[in-house]
Amino acid sequence: MISNNIVNTDAIKKSPNNSYNQRDVESKLNDESNMRYIDIDDDYSTFSSSSADLKLDNEKNKKIIYAGLYWSATYPFKEGKLSKKQKFEVVDSARTSFDTVKIKLPNQNSYTNVVGELIFDGFNVPKFQTSAPYVMFADITTLVMNSSNPFGTYTIGNIKSTVGKISGGAAAGWSIFFIYEDSTMTEKFITFYDGFAGITKNSLDINFTGFQTMPQGNINAKIACAALEGDFNLKGDQLLFKSSNSNEFVQLSNGLREKSNVFNSSISIENSMFYNRKPNSSNTLGYDSFIMSINNPNNSIIGNNTKEATLQLKTYGDRFFMFFTAFCVEVVKPEKTNTEIIAVATTTNNATPTTTNEINKIAITESKENSTKITERNVEKSQPIIKNNNQNQVLKTTPKITETNKKVRITAIESPSVSIASLHQGYYIIANVFAVPSNATRFIEKLKKKGISANYFINPKNNYRYVYVSNHSDFNAASSYYNSNLEGKYYGDLWIMTVNASPKSDVVFTKKQTKNSAKTAFNYKPKNSVNNCKKERYS
Repeated sequence: MISNNIVNTDAIKKSPNNSYNQRDVESKLNDESNMRYIDIDDDYSTFSSSSADLKLDNEKNKKIIYAGLYWSATYPFKEGKLSKKQKFEVVDSARTSFDTVKIKLPNQNSYTNVVGELIFDGFNVPKFQTSAPYVMFADITTLVMNSSNPFGTYTIGNIKSTVGKISGGAAAGWSIFFIYEDSTMTEKFITFYDGFAGITKNSLDINFTGFQTMPQGNINAKIACAALEGDFNLKGDQLLFKSSNSNEFVQLSNGLREKSNVFNSSISIENSMFYNRKPNSSNTLGYDSFIMSINNPNNSIIGNNTKEATLQLKTYGDRFFMFFTAFCVEVVKPEKTNTEIIAVATTTNNATPTTTNEINKIAITESKENSTKITERNVEKSQPIIKNNNQNQVLKTTPKITETNKKVRITAIESPSVSIASLHQGYYIIANVFAVPSNATRFIEKLKKKGISANYFINPKNNYRYVYVSNHSDFNAASSYYNSNLEGKYYGDLWIMTVNASPKSDVVFTKKQTKNSAKTAFNYKPKNSVNNCKKERYS
């Protein structure tokens, strides 16, 4: 994983492009700093840019088969300041779309625009409105695999963030998570989650399943994370870990990350700062990214034949917003299988899937008590993607229907009615909900390519776009179409929304619907994986 921050203090020679390296008791927090965009590239098409290098040992033996780009920032408005009366004030209240960034790959002289999918936006979530963090994701595997050389300098530009001074501090950055094949290395199980977890007073557990460690020998494992809002001088952030053969959680740490301050505004790999980036601040003022080995003496934490593990996030002083984590462990080598290409619809971006043998997805949704519930489903295998000469155009063959994806849906009961003046009375089958308009439009286009007629309406209660695939005057007709998986055309999550009508009873939603209808856990399909690898999502 390579990463960098995209905003920095301008206190070092009056330029945010200069590295900020103070890590002692005198270090400032980001809300004490005048945060400005880093912009290293001398390119007039970008207002922000920073870079990082991908360098691996024995690169000739390694084949990149997955690359996922994440960018995240606190973004309640364009700019803020601290007044003479020591009050935070808004200088510019504008807040514009943040779903498009630029990427320049190794050995390239020009940028490519990348449109991402929204994972989370706190702007309309009451407890996050002050800092309004957002998280975006884009699958850039095709770009990387089609490049002349995937190893070298990656530059990301035009990530949006609040600048100046705001309550809680401005923080922003990006990370690219790579998966590679190397026949000289041991077999690994890799699972990765993305989403949003705002950790304050309540802890969060993330469960890793679907693997079995080696029956004998030492077990080696690693954790990767990316997060906003961890501070060097505010302690309390913790990562704890346990497996099914251990009774208690163990606090994770290494030489750079204390047990009580794991998220400490730094970018590191194991026990070393990751300095192959520009700028290469050792204090990134609210952006964390790291890969860390789990200390497992005598297999005391992760034993032989272990099949489950849990990562716990908690804090007692600071707060942090984690949006990515991955777990890698040595496992029993599976029987040899033929590599396939998966062709499943993504929900909001125009990136393409890559090679996989198995892919699973977990969605974790937040309850009123700030605890979590977890759901899991399998995603079908399909015929290979056929690429033409234009890397931005991909032709997909029709997926095979297997017993895995013959989905039996949860029975829906007629829901409380929502009043929307622009719509006719009826029962609307909802496939997805979006805060960013362009994401809704792209998702509709994907559905239309599947032969599914779709449209969206705006719910005035939250200003979100609700993508619906049909509407019915009769609830039984809507329920029948819902249970048929749209006559076998769609196996993603659906729910029935009652509009401008009197309900008969409370609804039982599919597992993706949260208790707060203003923040639906967006119905993203997993897109990429490798042999013995899973991608999962929490929110």
